[in-house]
Amino acid sequence: MSNIELNIYQQLLTQNDIYFVAFERDGQIIATNYPVQTLQLRELDDLVFLLGPTFLKQIKDAVVSNAFLPPFSITHLNFALNQLGNDPVWCLQITQTAETQEASPHHLDQDYQSINELENALQLFNQAVANGINDDLQTQIREQHLPQVEEALSKLQDPVLKSCLEIVKSSMNNLMSEHSGINSQLLELLTPSELQVAEFIRSGMSSQEIANALNVARKTVENHRNNLRSKLGITNRGVNLRSYLMSLEK
Repeated sequence: MSNIELNIYQQLLTQNDIYFVAFERDGQIIATNYPVQTLQLRELDDLVFLLGPTFLKQIKDAVVSNAFLPPFSITHLNFALNQLGNDPVWCLQITQTAETQEASPHHLDQDYQSINELENALQLFNQAVANGINDDLQTQIREQHLPQVEEALSKLQDPVLKSCLEIVKSSMNNLMSEHSGINSQLLELLTPSELQVAEFIRSGMSSQEIANALNVARKTVENHRNNLRSKLGITNRGVNLRSYLMSLEK
């Protein structure tokens, strides 16, 4: 396939809300139509802001061991990992979930511009994940970059781009929770979505209130609650989940 044909193919996928990241066994990205054009995606680790450290590790482990990784979801996005033929190349496909509400007509150029303006914020976030977050980085993310993400969210029309940015916002909040909130050890145990639901539970929100805030079905929130209990080893249904989570604060 020529470069021109490849570009057309990538544009068609984008117009149908399908994004992909193709990479080699060593994690080097060789092709993608991910919309953040100015963010230099060189290797799989550069997607930690979207996948979170837990799912990123699962993908890398599956590639190394040639194991099957079941599809998974984060917020309103579905992720599926597939090997391309017999070549040592893998493709991570990103699509919207059925729960994503229908969006207004796409304004992809404007949406891409809004996303691309967050280049510095996303690179700083990747740096914080890789090297740890100190007080200066926490202040910079909270006072500068998180508001930029929230402003961009208010402008986006495309459902998948909006879901991607919701994950970024959630991941930023989760990263800063290492300094205050749920015990930081849980960051490696829970998915970004579970961490977000856990924070809402700690604040006293009901399942329906959380569902409304995340724009998901109540059943989705209940599933997250069950997953939290399972991962935290809470077998006694009489144990109050909120009280237990609050007991894990630093």
